[in-house]
Amino acid sequence: MADVHELTSAYESWLGARIPLEKSELDRKHAEMAAHEYRFLRGSYYLWLVRIGELLPETLDSTRLPAVGDLHVENFGTWRDRDQVRRWGINDFDELATGAHLPDLVRLATSAVLAPHITLADKDVCRVVLEAWSNSTPRIAVDLEEKGAGHLRTLVPGFDDADKFYERLAAGSPAEVPAAVAAAATGVAEKGWTPTWHVHVAGTGSLGHRRVVGVGPSADGTQHAREVKQLGPGTSEWLEATRPGLPWPTTDGVLFERVRSAVRGPAAAVRVEGWHVRDLAPDIVRIELAGLDQHDSERLLTAMAQATADVHGCDPEGFARAVEAAESMGKSGFREAVEAMVASTKADYAAYRA
Repeated sequence: MADVHELTSAYESWLGARIPLEKSELDRKHAEMAAHEYRFLRGSYYLWLVRIGELLPETLDSTRLPAVGDLHVENFGTWRDRDQVRRWGINDFDELATGAHLPDLVRLATSAVLAPHITLADKDVCRVVLEAWSNSTPRIAVDLEEKGAGHLRTLVPGFDDADKFYERLAAGSPAEVPAAVAAAATGVAEKGWTPTWHVHVAGTGSLGHRRVVGVGPSADGTQHAREVKQLGPGTSEWLEATRPGLPWPTTDGVLFERVRSAVRGPAAAVRVEGWHVRDLAPDIVRIELAGLDQHDSERLLTAMAQATADVHGCDPEGFARAVEAAESMGKSGFREAVEAMVASTKADYAAYRA
């Protein structure tokens, strides 16, 4: 199999020829990847796709659906929809594409196995993910105030102090963004919003991409923030260019809005000229995995698998076919696939650190 360092260098060189990359943030990304197996998984989606093609090419032949791609247990959180309903579900679609659905499920389970704070046995992780996804009826994302959402509502952390939240965002170095991107952010912000723009550092997989946050008051004097992040081409395009012959995911310009509409995604989310705009606010948070007992871990992982089904279910007929295929694959087949990717990730992590 291809060497992990060579693959990392090749991917970053390819991406850097297409969008500007911040070297200091890439250095930070490399340090985070070397710190823990789970952070390594988060930061190396390019490698994940390569290893899927090498070790589990049959999973790429599974039913093609709207696929999240870079899915992991920290890829879920809250947002406000167009009606200001607070929802919870998948909140990062940087690698959204039409592709095989099984890699999403295998990656979610793999991330749960590697995450240091998930207190479930590996076999239980695989069981929960496959059963919850297979038994789901795709729908819009969970309304945290609805009946039946109490288990999530109690796990969502309290709001940050609003003044301190916006102060931290505005403490970043001054930055500039393209005029069309700034206009798009203003277009999905509150009336009269007048921001200043600042460098913003977050995430793991997207470290190195330009990421800027606008912070400022609206006409009524309340503070608001919008983050803009340059996405670049989907990682699957690198695979198409360097490893043709397999059915890699494919991207288009309409899938994001289709999925956002179907799951009732964030009202302030929009894409323009290869940049993604989203709302940042004190009540937009994710559930912390640290400190969860086994019961809460299982319920949270169940909700994550169901939220994945919500995205896959944007193609209802395809989702029905995918569930039938999952039943024929069986629990043992799914667990073997997860075990293979866990072992591969651990081996690549050891080689990366060396």
